[in-house]
Amino acid sequence: MNASGEIIQAGLRPAMAEAIEKAAASLDFTGNRALRVLLHAGVSTLWPILKSTPDRQLRAYESTLHVLRRRWEDQGTDMPVCVPDPVASAMFKGMDAAVTDFLELCAVRSGTQWLEPCDAIAAYLVAVIQGMVLRWLADCDDETSLVVLDDLVQYLSTKAVDV
Repeated sequence: MNASGEIIQAGLRPAMAEAIEKAAASLDFTGNRALRVLLHAGVSTLWPILKSTPDRQLRAYESTLHVLRRRWEDQGTDMPVCVPDPVASAMFKGMDAAVTDFLELCAVRSGTQWLEPCDAIAAYLVAVIQGMVLRWLADCDDETSLVVLDDLVQYLSTKAVDV
């Protein structure tokens, strides 16, 4: 139903876990440096899948926007009340849960600990990837998308410490 949610939930988690486990097995160090390697390994599995399915990504955005538009339009012109949409909210919670699993696996395998609640970090990661995919659908600028993903990995690694 949304740009990266279907992919993360349907087929990417096993690919990400496999990439993380493979990268972890090749490391001879732990800590934050290892975390960056593992985050990069996981996130790197995401880009080819997103890039190869632009039609699916676009349909997912359209579906999400349709649900949200209908909810907001049904409120009329008076002062709208911001109440979570049950369908869209559940979808994002599912994505957050999948990304939380990804982040926790990276932390365990790297010997690090997140400084903030993992679900909050996951929500941030989902939001950044959502925006990156939407931008890529508009401008098809692979380089910018890859820079965003690299910067995201660097930023995420600042949210953890060695244990």
